Amino acid sequence: MLRRTNRCVAARVIVLALAGVAAFAAVGSIEAATKADEPRLISIHVGIPGFVYLGQPFKELTARFPKATVTPFAGQDDALVVAAPEEGLSCYVVGPSRDALKVASIGFNFDQTYLGAKEGAFRTREGIGKGSTINDLLGTYGRPAEIGGEHTTNPKMRRTPQKDDPDAPKNYYYVGTDGATKTYFVVQYDRVLRVVVYDIAPLERHLLKRPPEK
Repeated sequence: MLRRTNRCVAARVIVLALAGVAAFAAVGSIEAATKADEPRLISIHVGIPGFVYLGQPFKELTARFPKATVTPFAGQDDALVVAAPEEGLSCYVVGPSRDALKVASIGFNFDQTYLGAKEGAFRTREGIGKGSTINDLLGTYGRPAEIGGEHTTNPKMRRTPQKDDPDAPKNYYYVGTDGATKTYFVVQYDRVLRVVVYDIAPLERHLLKRPPEK
C-alpha cells in the first residue's frame, strides 16, 4: 500500500512538472508573439538603431531587406532609392562610390498606402504613430521649425513658395540639436500620416549637387 501511494505521489509530481513546463512554454510563446507585434520605435533625427538608421551602409540595408527594390535616383550613380513597400519603408542612400553608399533619408509610413508602401507598425519613442493627431504631434514636440507643402521628389525642404491648399498634406519640420539632421512629419487635416528622418549635408551634396560649405 505504501509503495502504491509513493507511486501515485511520484506520478502526480511528474504530471504537475510537465504542466508547469507546458505553461511556461505557453507564456514564453505569448511573450514572443507580443514582442513580435510591438511597434518598432523610431528615434527622431536617427531612425531605428540596429534596424534602419541614418548612416547605415547600403549593403547592410539590402541584407536586412532582401526583397527591397533599388532604383537609381535621376539616373545617378551616387544616389539610390531603396523601397521596402511591405515594410512601409523607403530610403535614399548616397555616397561617392557604390561601396560607400549610406542611408541619408528614411521614410516611415504610419497610415494609408503611400506610393505603394503599406502601413508599417512604427511609432516614435515619444508615441507618435498611426492614429496620432496634429494636437498629439504639437503636444509632444512643440512648434515645428517650419511648415511646408509636401513633396515627393526629394526629402530636402522646398524654398519656393506654394499655394496654400487646405486639402494638401503639410510637412512639420523639426531640427536636430546638431543642426545636421532633420525630421518632418506629414500631416493631412488633423492626422499624422508619415515621418521622414534625413541628414542634410549628404543629400545636398549628392541629390542637389551642392558643394559642402567651407
